[in-house]
Amino acid sequence: MMQQMIQRKRDILLASLLFVILGAIYLAFRLFAFQENASVAYVYYGASSDPIVTIDFVNGQVIKNYDQDVPSTYDDIYPIIDEDENTITVLGDYTINGVRQIVVIHYDFGKRSVQIIQEESPNNICSREGESTGWPLICLPNRVRVEFGNNDEDFII
Repeated sequence: MMQQMIQRKRDILLASLLFVILGAIYLAFRLFAFQENASVAYVYYGASSDPIVTIDFVNGQVIKNYDQDVPSTYDDIYPIIDEDENTITVLGDYTINGVRQIVVIHYDFGKRSVQIIQEESPNNICSREGESTGWPLICLPNRVRVEFGNNDEDFII
C-alpha cells in the first residue's frame, strides 16, 4: 500500500514537471518565434503556392499577382486593393445561403503588420487572431492565409 502511494506521488510529480516544461517551451516559442520584422507579406488563396497579393513593406507597395477565379454572378474582380483604406478584399470559400463571403485584410506599412479585420466563418477565428508582424494568419473556412517573409534584396550587401 505504501509503495502505491509513493508511486502515485512520483507520477503526479512527473506529470506536473512535464506540463511545466511543455508550457515553458510553448511560451518561449510564442514570445521569440516570428519576431523579426518581415519585409513582405504574402496573401494566398486556396491551395495555390503562388501568392495572390504581395505586400512589400520596404517599398510601400501592394502588388496584385493575379485575379481570383470567381463565378460570373459576381460583379467585382477579386482581390480588391483599396490603397486609401489600406485593405485587401479577397473572396473566400465559405458560403452563407449560397453566397461566398469576403475576407478583408488590413495592412500597415509603418508597423509592417497585417490583420484580418472582417470575415464570415462559423466562429470568426480569423478576425480574432489580431494583428501580426510575423506570425502567419490562417482563415481555413475561407481558404485564405497570410505569411511573412523577406525579399532576396534584403540580403544583398
